[in-house]
Amino acid sequence: MKWTYNDIQQFIQAKDYIDTAVIPLVPFSFETDDELKKYTFQSEAMYILMSQIEKHFKGRVLLLPVYHYMKQNTLELEVERLRTSVDELIQRQPFKHVMLFTFDNKWRKHQSELNGELIWLPAPTENDLNQIETQQMIQSHANELKTLIKEQW
Repeated sequence: MKWTYNDIQQFIQAKDYIDTAVIPLVPFSFETDDELKKYTFQSEAMYILMSQIEKHFKGRVLLLPVYHYMKQNTLELEVERLRTSVDELIQRQPFKHVMLFTFDNKWRKHQSELNGELIWLPAPTENDLNQIETQQMIQSHANELKTLIKEQW
């Protein structure tokens, strides 16, 4: 289920069956035009990837809004904010699993500080999202993630 009004209405009725929250972690930056393009592309790729995961596991997962953070901020500040959010999800909702997805490998050193399962993926290179190679890469990531998610359950 996605973070949409209709899906949330269904979520409220089916909370007992939806045990996994999915949170994409996406940086952004306005420092340079290259960074702006890079992180915008990664955001679009993450959206496509997470949509495929949500569609495959609909009725079992809730895809939460993207957690955006400034790339220039220290992750220590973001870790505390994210941990508070994840704790809130676990305490107030029926989630047994919280999965955090990112292309930013800097999150990996903070994995033990988070109360969710951090899943790092290699960042896609900037390309046209409509190109066959890019679509194949995203589909390959989606297939690997489906297996990984099932293993977590």
